[in-house]
Amino acid sequence: MKTLLLFAAVCVSVAYSQVLEPCAAPPLWEARVSRIDPEKRFSERARMSYDAINRRVRRIEEVNLLEEKDFYDVLYIHNTEPGTEYRLNLKTKECEKREMSEPWREFQVPPNSTFLGESYIGTGAVPGAGVLTELWSNTFESGDKYFGVYTVEGCIPIQEEFYSNRTGLVSTFFFDVVAGVSDPNVFIPPRECM
Repeated sequence: MKTLLLFAAVCVSVAYSQVLEPCAAPPLWEARVSRIDPEKRFSERARMSYDAINRRVRRIEEVNLLEEKDFYDVLYIHNTEPGTEYRLNLKTKECEKREMSEPWREFQVPPNSTFLGESYIGTGAVPGAGVLTELWSNTFESGDKYFGVYTVEGCIPIQEEFYSNRTGLVSTFFFDVVAGVSDPNVFIPPRECM
């Protein structure tokens, strides 16, 4: 009996001493993305190519802002100081090239985030009818807040929410995520921007 109690105490202390580390999302992927900010009446759907290794993101966007719809081809290059944004309006064919003031932020769970638990999207009760996810949160020194949902298998982003006094709440949802980048030329600026 004493051995059983000692074993149970050891198991409990080992379980409490384990700190779950955030998973590492794949460095290269493509996805469809949806972002919304209801307060600003803003929504965006995009096809996104992501390269964390070279710190580049390409987005073909449909932006809805206050009942107006625009279409953009946007390339963010963060591997230079300062970073560069190329924004091509697909309606007018006008391109704007500008320096970026925002630092590179990877699409993955930030360091020192708090693990909130696991949850199924769909159901875990029927085989193949759900995806097991991890939920994470963080409050940064600046007061900005982060919430993220990633798959347990593969650490694929599903949802991110970010709140700051500057941006308000921005929710991003990821769909049809595929590992790798199908066309490496997607990170070359549009010829209209050259």
